[in-house]
Amino acid sequence: MNESLHFQPSTNTPLIQLKNLTMQYQEGVQQRTILNAVDALFPQGKFTVLLGQSGSGKSTLLNLIAGLDQPEQGEVWVANQNMTAMSEHERTLFRREHIGFVFQFFNLLPTLSLLENVILPLQLNKIKNAKAVAMEWLERVGLADRYAAYPDRLSGGEQQRVAIARAMLHQPMLVLADEPTGNLDTRTGDQITELLLELVKAEKQTLVMVTHNPAMAAFADKVYVLDGQKLHEKNG
Repeated sequence: MNESLHFQPSTNTPLIQLKNLTMQYQEGVQQRTILNAVDALFPQGKFTVLLGQSGSGKSTLLNLIAGLDQPEQGEVWVANQNMTAMSEHERTLFRREHIGFVFQFFNLLPTLSLLENVILPLQLNKIKNAKAVAMEWLERVGLADRYAAYPDRLSGGEQQRVAIARAMLHQPMLVLADEPTGNLDTRTGDQITELLLELVKAEKQTLVMVTHNPAMAAFADKVYVLDGQKLHEKNG
């Protein structure tokens, strides 16, 4: 990896900065604007919630922060690194080392066991003792005894626990969660949220969660609402 991508971000600066961010999609002969000149700061080591109606562009914004998409204009900075100025290869390496993802539909590979699913990020990053680390994280999410099982043998809540372990075991500084409880019943969703917040706090990580559930605002250090192509900070 480019040496400039190895860093220790300052605790005095936001982990994420969005500068004049604009994103559009082509729909037939028309351009649809999703984000329009968005500026925002996301604090390091904190939990930020992104609220908004379905289709408002929340997931698009998360993809831009991760460098999965590139904006029409503007910049995304993560830990003082300009993601929009990186090559696609550099962004891939950056994500692999520094960002963890938790998705609504788990995204586990059905042909791999739980252990094999969890160990993948460690293998990509060439981490030593990968199996021991993966088993430790399965233990932390309460599924070490199921390490040889396949995803289709697990409940939705159990699959999401595995996905959380996979997202966090390589110790990313940033965890991005896109509707992580959207496919779960309320009780299971609450348990998953509690587990995710507990692990992020223990690891001193930054968590950005996309949701349409306003109740999540009560748990967050910072709340943004995406509405009318703009990001509005919610106070109180």
